Amino acid sequence: MKKTLIGFITVFMIVGLWSNAVFGIDYPTKPITIIIPWGAGGMSTLSTRMLGEKMKNILGQPVIFINKPGASGIIGLNALKKSKPDGYTIASGAVTLGLTAPYFLDSPVFNVDDFDYIGSYMPQERVLFTTPDKPYKTWKEFIAFSKRNPGKVSVGSGGAQWALEVMKSIAKKENIKWKYVMFKSGGAASSAILGGHVDVCETGTGTPAYQSARQDKLRILVDLGSETVPFFPKVKNLKDYGYPFTTMLEYGMVLPKGVPEEIRAKLEDALKTAMKDKALMEKMGKTGFTPRFVTGYGYREIAIGAINDTPALQEYVKDVK
Repeated sequence: MKKTLIGFITVFMIVGLWSNAVFGIDYPTKPITIIIPWGAGGMSTLSTRMLGEKMKNILGQPVIFINKPGASGIIGLNALKKSKPDGYTIASGAVTLGLTAPYFLDSPVFNVDDFDYIGSYMPQERVLFTTPDKPYKTWKEFIAFSKRNPGKVSVGSGGAQWALEVMKSIAKKENIKWKYVMFKSGGAASSAILGGHVDVCETGTGTPAYQSARQDKLRILVDLGSETVPFFPKVKNLKDYGYPFTTMLEYGMVLPKGVPEEIRAKLEDALKTAMKDKALMEKMGKTGFTPRFVTGYGYREIAIGAINDTPALQEYVKDVK
């Protein structure tokens, strides 16, 4: 009888622990830290804070935002990779950019399965800006000017290594020599182009540079992607011009590998629920974002595609300085 009672107690304890895990009763019980692998002022920070503030209400715990910029997202993703896989540390922003950056920066590459995927919340077109006082007013005029002035035109990037490499692929196709400048975020890049510190600069939609273009304070020369720039439907993209490579970043949230599936699924559901908030979606849309939810599985597939596409661009621009 005693052994039977002990057996029943053991079974109930196991079932209780299992049900707690399955139904997420024990998570979260403390604040959640979200690492943003880019500098403050960029769109990874702005979009993450928008969603994070909504998710903290859904999850019932505070959210702490920490910027860990550097190397186009590599530093922040490495910090996440080394964190405890308990669901209390997340990375958010243009994660696909961070996953591909090591290929161009002589850094150990990431494996797609170094992380668990919560979900994606938006794609982002990258746009090339210049100031209205420049002698070139169109993309073709800019290319012609660059050819007449080899090595004199400075090209900035808002922390997006892939986008900078796409600019290098254009330089190779057009036989142009540019000077390249990398900034830690779209915010820093926006300040640079608005201050006239670079001749042209690429950042994503939603950045201060993008908002300035909407106020006619900056001019858009080209969309570096293959889709359409929100609020600028007439701007042509690189696909329209027949270039071999384009750029588009996929923003989302990831975890270190090994987080229990029940926790990952609860975070995915929190992101999905946050993106059903009409007021938030309207706010993101007015900013120039194009929010849409993709599951963790879908985001992993997008990450695989981004990584698989990288070697071709890497090979194409390997001799571009």
